Amino acid sequence: MANREELTFDGFVFANREDVEVAKNEAKKIAYIENHTDTSNLGNMKTVYEKLIETRTFSTPIGFLYLREIREALIKAGYPEESIPAVPLYTTFRRISLKDSPKPPRRFTEKEKEELSLKQRYRNSVIIAAIFGLLAAIMLIITLNGTTPNAINYKNAITNQYASWEQELSEREAAVREKERELNIMR
Repeated sequence: MANREELTFDGFVFANREDVEVAKNEAKKIAYIENHTDTSNLGNMKTVYEKLIETRTFSTPIGFLYLREIREALIKAGYPEESIPAVPLYTTFRRISLKDSPKPPRRFTEKEKEELSLKQRYRNSVIIAAIFGLLAAIMLIITLNGTTPNAINYKNAITNQYASWEQELSEREAAVREKERELNIMR
């Protein structure tokens, strides 16, 4: 077990060495931000503050205190308190039973992710193929039942059209002959 001095950093005693390392890295990030950002430009600081919260850059009290300092400076500078998001603490501070706590989402290995990806692509391919098959069947039904001539029913359409013309012509000839008989016109 590490001694108390090894677990202490910047006035905080952490539970383990890994947390101390995380806190030290956050202190380095804070120093980098302060060295590379114009802290006098409040618009820049508000943008940096919102980006740090959005990306969850900080997870220890070191980072949370820095975020609170930025927030308080922005409020003192005149920004309305409602326009500046509060510092989110992504942790709980009371002891909870593991039975009652929600289970964390399952983490997949790269192989499992690849298999899931392949399954999803296969499923999507099957769905798209089914849609195309259904569309082809609908187009075939429309083609067979359509009244306009097309490659499939072209011969029947032309034959029917000539048959109707022939019938119409025969009816007209019969009407003309009937009229000729009435008028006693002989050829």
